[in-house]
Amino acid sequence: MGTQARVVQGDVFTQAAEWVRQHRRTVTGAGALLVIVAGGTWFAVSAKARKEAFASRALRDAQAAVAAGNVPLATSDLSRLVTSYRGTPAAAEAAILLGQLRLTRGEADSAIRELTAFAESGPRPRFLAPAYNLLGAALEQRGSPLEAAEAYQKAAAAWPYDYLRAQSLMDAGRAFSAAGDSGRAAAMYEQVLKDLDETPSALEARLRLGEIRRGEAPTS
Repeated sequence: MGTQARVVQGDVFTQAAEWVRQHRRTVTGAGALLVIVAGGTWFAVSAKARKEAFASRALRDAQAAVAAGNVPLATSDLSRLVTSYRGTPAAAEAAILLGQLRLTRGEADSAIRELTAFAESGPRPRFLAPAYNLLGAALEQRGSPLEAAEAYQKAAAAWPYDYLRAQSLMDAGRAFSAAGDSGRAAAMYEQVLKDLDETPSALEARLRLGEIRRGEAPTS
C-alpha cells in the first residue's frame, strides 16, 4: 500500500474515531436502546412462553377433572382458563371442551354465549370449525333450527377435511328441514353430492334429497 493510501486510510480511521468521540453520547444512547429493545423482546417471548405453559397445565387439570367425573369443577376451571389465558392454544382447546360440557349439562344458553364470543374472537382455523359445529348443536338444543343451520354452514366452510365438511352440511340440511325451509335443506344435500360425493355422507344426502323431492317427512 502506498504512502498516499496509508494517509487516506489513516484519515478515514481518524475521522471515524473523532466522530465517535464527538457523538459519544449518541452512540452510547443507541447502544442502550438496542439493549432495551433486545431485553424487551426477550421478556415478551419469555412471558408468552410462561403464559402458554401455565395455560397447558390448567388445561390438564381440567381434563383430569372431567376424567374423574367432576364436571362442575371442570366447567369452572375451563371457564377461568378461557378468560385468564385468552389467546393461547390451551385456552382455545378449553373453549371447545367447555362447549361440549355445557351441552352435556343442557346449558344451551351458556354454550351459545360463550361459543359465539369465542368464534368471533378470531381463533386459529383449527378451532373455528368445531366451535361453529358446537354452536349449531347448542342452537338446536335451544330450539333455534334456522340459526343452527347457519352455524353449521360456517362450520362446513371452516373444516379442512372433506368428510367433516360433508357432515356439517348434512347437519345444516337437517336443521333447515326442522325450520321448514326445504329449499335450503335441499341445497345442502345437493352441495354434498356435487362437491363431496366421495365422502360417507353422500349416500345419506341422496336419501334426504329424494325425501324432499317426494315431499316426504325426513326419516330419523
